[in-house]
Amino acid sequence: MSSLSALTKSATPISTNILIVGGSYSGLSALVALKNHFQQRPPSLRISITLIEPKAGLLNVLGVPRAIVDPEFAKTQFVPLQDLHDLYFDHLVSDDEYVLRELGAKVNSDNNKEIEVTYAQGSVTSVSTKSAEYTLNNKSGGSASISFDYCVVAAGRNRSWPTSPDAYNYESYLKEMANFNAQAKSVNKIAVVGAGAVGIEIAGDIKTKHPDKEVMLIHPHKRFPPEPLTDAFKDVTRESLERAGVKVMIGLRVKRELENNNLELVNGDIIEADFTYWCNAFKNNTNILTGDLAKYVSPKNNVYVNEYCQLYHPEDKSIVDNIFCIGDMVELDIIKSAGWALYMGRQAANNLVGLLFEKKLVEPFPDLTQMPRGMVLVAGNEEIVSELMGEVELNHKGYVEEYKDYCLGKVRATLGA
Repeated sequence: MSSLSALTKSATPISTNILIVGGSYSGLSALVALKNHFQQRPPSLRISITLIEPKAGLLNVLGVPRAIVDPEFAKTQFVPLQDLHDLYFDHLVSDDEYVLRELGAKVNSDNNKEIEVTYAQGSVTSVSTKSAEYTLNNKSGGSASISFDYCVVAAGRNRSWPTSPDAYNYESYLKEMANFNAQAKSVNKIAVVGAGAVGIEIAGDIKTKHPDKEVMLIHPHKRFPPEPLTDAFKDVTRESLERAGVKVMIGLRVKRELENNNLELVNGDIIEADFTYWCNAFKNNTNILTGDLAKYVSPKNNVYVNEYCQLYHPEDKSIVDNIFCIGDMVELDIIKSAGWALYMGRQAANNLVGLLFEKKLVEPFPDLTQMPRGMVLVAGNEEIVSELMGEVELNHKGYVEEYKDYCLGKVRATLGA
């Protein structure tokens, strides 16, 4: 049993059986799957699980490109933790008054019988083989340590704002989305740099919601998105954007944004813009793997894992058997997606339960050579472009239905929360 009170307002030392770092798709998936396992198969002693995540809710990242230009839609894309189904916390560590009030009202030290679940609203700054350091969002009380038996690293990646919103709770998220939409309304020429999935959807959504704006999508390569998919998929995506009125500008590389908001290209040309969305880069949060664990970070800034998603180094074959890494951070030959993240969360939970009860790993990763590649994008005029097993479709009926809420209903059903 933890010595924590139900509500704690400053960073404090924690001892836990299982630490989950990150509470987006994969982290929440691991937490819910562990809860379900232990409810169905009660352990002899109560298992403690600690989740550390700065955002006090499930942010549906898939819906962010539309949320930033549609404040009403934005309300549906952040589900506060207290509103998730059948997920209850025994302890809350936070210095966010909104979260202490809203989520704290439902926190009780005996909410769960078989498990003891603590939510710390903050960020992990370092992970070693048996402990981690963390701070709360507002840095109250400095940092504190968490000792653990097992750790699931699901810290994900950060993109440029607004694709990765700054907000840590539902209230501040809604304000941020409304402010950003107001900013988009106030300008005439909007540039989107980078035609990955995020850039494509942001360009399409802005033009759909604000058809009077000049929207430019700037990309250095001939085709997009960059994932290993057919040229047909990429061509249909571009055609959809152009039908909607997005000005697609390929073969151009941006050097910098000037003080007057215009963009200077590497060849010296200038593109006039009032505002620019930078969608050309992301950074995996691998810097938390420190000391002896730093060697498991690949040159691509991913994390090396084995077929069970344990830390594994391909050269010296070393394994850190009590630390798993899941989600966008892993060095695996997959197209990173919410679906894969949810899958890996469940897989990690299954293997943790196997280790705890049978002292063995029970579920390896599937054979990726046999897995079909696919992608679904919202392009221009809210058209759905999809590819699965080489078949490209425009406005597939099933995907059109799923994307009415940008798959949030499907995510929650898969998650079980």
